[in-house]
Amino acid sequence: MPGDDRSSGSVEKTSGAESKPRIAPLDLPDWTVEAMAAMEPMRPPSGTTYDRRKTDRNRQARRPNNALSVLAHHPELAEAFLMFNRHLLYFNTLSERTRELVILRVAWHRRSEYEWAQHAATGLEVGLTAGEIDRTATGSVDGWSPGDALVLRAVDELHHNGNWDDPTWNELAGTFTTRQIMDLLFTVGAYDTLAVAFNCFDLPLDPELETRGFPPGTGQ
Repeated sequence: MPGDDRSSGSVEKTSGAESKPRIAPLDLPDWTVEAMAAMEPMRPPSGTTYDRRKTDRNRQARRPNNALSVLAHHPELAEAFLMFNRHLLYFNTLSERTRELVILRVAWHRRSEYEWAQHAATGLEVGLTAGEIDRTATGSVDGWSPGDALVLRAVDELHHNGNWDDPTWNELAGTFTTRQIMDLLFTVGAYDTLAVAFNCFDLPLDPELETRGFPPGTGQ
């Protein structure tokens, strides 16, 4: 059955101008019943930003995105990870704007254009401007409000050092609740994992996001 054997969906990297994904997104007719069930945690709560995005996307694309379609190869892994991801996306104690700011910065650090493009689209819907979204794809915190700059510096430190120094920790503790700090930390970790996975799979952008890649000069 599709997704059950070691070679299913796997393709060799090509050296030509057009690179194929190492694990191709699974076409919807090839999804197993188990794969369908594994995606249930990602059903967004009614009325949320992601519910609106899903409705709009279904009108435009009528297909699962490539991230879910590649996870469909491994339903057990997908279900376990997506239950965790469900909390971070839908029940995070951080504001939606802060959550997306975190994810965009992680995606840029990992040079994961797929993750960045997905969350650039969401960022516009939760209060980030197009200019702010583009500025997440830099190594600077210049021009940001003190609160946003703190969040970005926290992401930067975790990426570079795997830890927060005492001054950063003290600033975070003075700004966020314990639960918010924990959600911040686990949001960074989860989306770092996804960014690396998308890079390793060479996951292509979804067709409707092909024009929303990294700003020129910032993706390398």
